[in-house]
Amino acid sequence: MFPLVEFCQTNLSQGTQLVLEAVEAMDEVDVMVSSCLSECRFCEQQPFCLFEGERLGAKEPEELLALIEKNIREWHEEYS
Repeated sequence: MFPLVEFCQTNLSQGTQLVLEAVEAMDEVDVMVSSCLSECRFCEQQPFCLFEGERLGAKEPEELLALIEKNIREWHEEYS
């Protein structure tokens, strides 16, 4: 069992495409891209994803990636 990171197809144009690619290259994480995550107002404003159902957002894609990496480490510490 691995943590799930979900991305919104529409949000990929906010710079999240690079984050998606980086997360897909990681081991021990599941990635899903949906056409819509029903976070439209948030989606228009900044890069974001859902990590295990919890919304993570940041002003810059690099910040979002750092948040995801932090959450993955914490998830593995708790569930491994």
